[in-house]
Amino acid sequence: MEGVPTTNSDKMDEETQSFMDEVMGYLGLNNSKSNDKSDDSTEESDEQSTNPNEDSEGPGKPVKVNLDPELLASLPTLPLSIVQNPTGEYKNRMLVTYQGIIYDITEFINHHPGGKDLILTANGLDLSHFFNNYTVHGNTDKAAHWLSNMAIGKLSTEDAIKSKEGTNSVVHVQRRHYWLNKARRRIVFIAATLPMWMTVRSCVRMVGWVVPSLGRLLAKLVPVTVPGLTRGAEPLLIEGSDEESAEEFDGKEAAKKEPPTLTNEAPTVAVIGGGIAGCGTAWALRQSGFKVTLFEAREQISGNARTFDWDFSNQRPNSPPSEQIVKSCCSVTAWPPLFYKNYTCLLNTLDVETVHQPLSWFLNSKVEGAVGTLWAADPTPYDGSLRNVLKKDFDVYDRVVRFSDRMCNLFTFRRAPWRKNDTPSMYDSHTGIGLLNPMNIVPLYSMFRFMGGSELWWQVVFTPHYTASFLVDELRPFPAVFGPLIEAQIPLLPNEENAQSFSSSRSDKDCNITTCQTWKDAGKGIREVFTKLTKDIDLRENTRIREVEVLSNGKKRVHDEYDNAMDVDRVVFACPANAVGNIYKRAGWLANTIFSTLVYADDHHPDSGHMHAVLHSDGSVIEKEYREDCLKRASNYVEVTEKPDGSINIENQYNFGVQTPGPGVYDLPLDEKPVMLISHALGEGKSIDEKKIVGTANHARAHPLYSGWNVMAMLSLRLVQGKDGIYYCSNWTTPGNCHDMSFLSGLVCAHAIGAKYPFEKNVEAKKDFHRLRDLMGI
Repeated sequence: MEGVPTTNSDKMDEETQSFMDEVMGYLGLNNSKSNDKSDDSTEESDEQSTNPNEDSEGPGKPVKVNLDPELLASLPTLPLSIVQNPTGEYKNRMLVTYQGIIYDITEFINHHPGGKDLILTANGLDLSHFFNNYTVHGNTDKAAHWLSNMAIGKLSTEDAIKSKEGTNSVVHVQRRHYWLNKARRRIVFIAATLPMWMTVRSCVRMVGWVVPSLGRLLAKLVPVTVPGLTRGAEPLLIEGSDEESAEEFDGKEAAKKEPPTLTNEAPTVAVIGGGIAGCGTAWALRQSGFKVTLFEAREQISGNARTFDWDFSNQRPNSPPSEQIVKSCCSVTAWPPLFYKNYTCLLNTLDVETVHQPLSWFLNSKVEGAVGTLWAADPTPYDGSLRNVLKKDFDVYDRVVRFSDRMCNLFTFRRAPWRKNDTPSMYDSHTGIGLLNPMNIVPLYSMFRFMGGSELWWQVVFTPHYTASFLVDELRPFPAVFGPLIEAQIPLLPNEENAQSFSSSRSDKDCNITTCQTWKDAGKGIREVFTKLTKDIDLRENTRIREVEVLSNGKKRVHDEYDNAMDVDRVVFACPANAVGNIYKRAGWLANTIFSTLVYADDHHPDSGHMHAVLHSDGSVIEKEYREDCLKRASNYVEVTEKPDGSINIENQYNFGVQTPGPGVYDLPLDEKPVMLISHALGEGKSIDEKKIVGTANHARAHPLYSGWNVMAMLSLRLVQGKDGIYYCSNWTTPGNCHDMSFLSGLVCAHAIGAKYPFEKNVEAKKDFHRLRDLMGI
């Protein structure tokens, strides 16, 4: 098939890739290949036996394709070479294998729910690897049903084994980056012309302000969206709305008020994606009187914040029944209110109770040259602390953070008189002339290494500490502007502003981080948030959108997988970037390039333990020497070891006994809390008692990286926002990856459509709203 890489084209691409590596390697932007030990995505051997999540069936439910016996018997036996390099009657076809059967998926490429770019990665490969690591395929029988109609042949037993063994994380990442590199070459061109298009848009908007009809005419002639003038990008008006209603649902009393009554003339909006961005968009629109339909492909809304029931009847048999079952949440367990202003306003508005969350990361490094431990919230260099072992590197990192902070202050005028009362913001650095700040482009890793920091510190301290938050071992592309932000929230350099001192056996100034809060009722709390957000909204769960088409009258026709269709005035995509292109097939070259550029954590580590989690109550996974102390107060236990091939394994244990409160758990003393752990990337030789496993979780396509490539795509997205009445929000449309950014991106899109900003009374939250509006360009 044209454009699909085969063995030869992969070799050709390596030449281009090598050139890109040489240019960008030092800048930390080389994502596809590296000689560095920490990038085990392309260098490590396929040692799946060391991780309990990565057995032959994978962590999810297996995909079982039921083929008719007569059809199976009639399939011709074809050589594996035909699959890898189609010739003859199979030329230009995309062939894959699964359990010894050959499937022709050429016609399915443009209908793949996960997006065209992701399925192209599997060309000529065996699907077992992809099904094992993208566990969504086994949650229903849809993938199996689709495949059953595409069988064209079968492999010999020998070739079937060879095909499966030849498809691993190394091949997967190489193929994925083949397509990413193609998109990157295009996004560089788009980003380079972005200033020109922003100037053109400003000129057209100015003309439209003076002569609206002329502005609309000029907007039709330019290939980019002009807010308010391009067809579909103008806000919709609600009949009878007034300015006073903007504050009607601002505050806790809002939870008791009913949204405006819908009329037959109310504008209609379809929101695709039920995470915090999609639900936030739907909520804001509904509160302003829009008729909203929210579609979620999974069985339940909430995005990557999933809930699990923990049964503690064995650990606490004498407790009341209500305290033996605790509903906890996996992912997004805490946020710093000082930075998450709009999300905090939302919880106050919905009257969802929150509590302080004591956090303290514990790192246990067993890597040669950096053996030691680290309580990240404790600035005391106690005996055996990594702050002593790698003292020079901590000093270098401190200088890097301070330098980046000063640069950010300079380009955002944080010391200006008119900003005297501003609180810290995550949205400063990319707004106004802050876009000119070189810290937005230069990676934090490159700054650290340039100023004398060691590779060893980056591998055993920085990356393990923040892998727990970003679920990826590849943090080198993170821009330097990122340093001061994370230090203010989950610091490696604690101070009086972000940590609280107390006396312990180690020191008189031991600390816990004080910046974070969480839901008091844990998993029940987050379910309450999403339930209230979708009240009075037409919610359609377990419903995947197959296609969105723009009609001649300006309406959008939304087709779901059950052959239902509805016409709406506006559409908001709040789903992963790759899925958008196959749903909105006429998005155009510009939009499709942006969708294809986004880099997620699983583009680097599709089968690492950080993509797959095991929820359990087996405390033995924590080293015995530190177990009692960690179970009492460590929010994360991170163990860093070196693999036989020289790469680094970062094992992370989320300690939900400390992190997550809940009925019957929150008020307990720490030493009485039940064991609640979520394990990622268990070290070699470790195992979990199967009787104590609660469940598993998969984080694929959940965590876009904060990288220069993603920032370029995000800034370029303004050129297509609102075109034909279609908008985009979610974590990939913002410069980072957190609940506040995703939620606020939804509010920005809702406001562009015509909804009122819901937190008018909170001055600081509103400033962040306008900053992200500026950043998103709508």
